[in-house]
Amino acid sequence: ERINKYNQLLRIEEELDEAGVYAGKSAFPRFKA
Repeated sequence: ERINKYNQLLRIEEELDEAGVYAGKSAFPRFKA
């Protein structure tokens, strides 16, 4: 479950990066370690 969520975040970050908009981890405040 945790790995799936982590992989989903990686995919989202890749999509944002491809769009030229990368906000970093601050874009996911609820996923703090």
